Amino acid sequence: MSRRLSRFWVALALIVVVGLAGRFVSMSLWAPTTRLDLGGDAVYYHEAANLLADGKGFIDPYRYLFGSTEQVNLPDGRVVEVVTPVGHVEPTAGHPPVYVMYLGAFSWLGFSSIAAHQAASILLGSASIVLAGLLGRSWRNERVGLIAAFLTAVYANIWVNDLVVMSETAAIFFTFVTTIFGLRFVRQPSRGNAALFAVAAALAALSRAELLLFLPIVAAVALWRAPLPWKERIFRYTIAGVVCCLVLAPWVIRNNMVMEEPLTLSDGTGTVMVQANCDDTYYGKHLGYWSLRCGAPQPHGPNGELLDESQRDVVVRDRAMTYISNHKTRLVTVVVPARIARMWGLYQPLEQVRLDIGEGRPSIPAKLGFIQYVVLVPLALFGAVLQWRRKQPVLVVGLWAVLATVTAATAFGTTRYRTAAEVSVVMFAAISLEYLWAVASTWRSRRTAVVPEMSGLEQT
Repeated sequence: MSRRLSRFWVALALIVVVGLAGRFVSMSLWAPTTRLDLGGDAVYYHEAANLLADGKGFIDPYRYLFGSTEQVNLPDGRVVEVVTPVGHVEPTAGHPPVYVMYLGAFSWLGFSSIAAHQAASILLGSASIVLAGLLGRSWRNERVGLIAAFLTAVYANIWVNDLVVMSETAAIFFTFVTTIFGLRFVRQPSRGNAALFAVAAALAALSRAELLLFLPIVAAVALWRAPLPWKERIFRYTIAGVVCCLVLAPWVIRNNMVMEEPLTLSDGTGTVMVQANCDDTYYGKHLGYWSLRCGAPQPHGPNGELLDESQRDVVVRDRAMTYISNHKTRLVTVVVPARIARMWGLYQPLEQVRLDIGEGRPSIPAKLGFIQYVVLVPLALFGAVLQWRRKQPVLVVGLWAVLATVTAATAFGTTRYRTAAEVSVVMFAAISLEYLWAVASTWRSRRTAVVPEMSGLEQT
């Protein structure tokens, strides 16, 4: 057993080295090198981390660094010019904080450049390779773990996030962590495992808000099946909920102290909704996607005064809800299916690759990721069926795909929203590849056994 474990760790270490080297080579070849090359959200993460390290807290990096000048139409017909000066300090909750805090720690140590933040992301992304190996070993066996680690190391839709400084790197890391502790809770739903599962799920939610849904669903199903008295089931479910809320509480409390409107993990819902629910995305060429111009004009107060993030979010959310209420049939019958199909690469996939490139993904990794995805998905579907037929846990790995689908349906379709589901794709594909490996090994063994037997007959 000790020798087998040693072989596993040696093999896993070699895979991590390959993944780490491949990421740094990719960084040297394709990663953006200037702020102009980064996508909009990437600029937010990079600059917000530096401002956090400078002691300015979580503030809007765009307004602080660039300011703005806007022409605002007032209700009485007047047009005024509203100037936000460079250096304007405004609290932000545009994104959950974990990735900004992670990069901010490196900035505080003096590693504040774009390249430094890319390297920091590569380190976190490489840690996901280790987690994939541990999850696969726990879920099935060591071979599945090593295959899953290898797929995580080479799958471009996973490592490309490290190059472009996007929070998906942290989301993937904590998706793996949450899945590991979720699997442990499914198999042994103890009080301690409930608490650990809750901590992991809360950290995942602090990297991408929609990941919060994973905990209540998996915990409920696991406890429903557990041979425990109902009182104990409720108590353990309560433990998970309370611990999760305690981890989230500092960020939520801070948000409600500095913002004018109540909010929880982020105040970007309205912005997403207004950019995804308009004529461009319901009837235009980017059906099921988003459009920046649909968010215009930016909301202001009655006299043109600047609103804070939470107030602006309420205004644009109401604008989006009005549009949705006037186009319900189109939303349900056309737009939502297009969003889901777009995210899963079933609707205009080549156009979506071009849009991914437009959002900041380097061209070659974006195209490579799509090709790898096309190969992995059939394997993943077969792997899910295999695990279901073996009566092995499926929900704890496959639920990420469901949550990604719900996210696309309620927001818009884009490859980035498939982030957590990429973990499901990798893990189920590893199950299939391990099965095919076993079948091939059995076939070779039988063939080897038959050949000597036939040779003996010929000599006779």
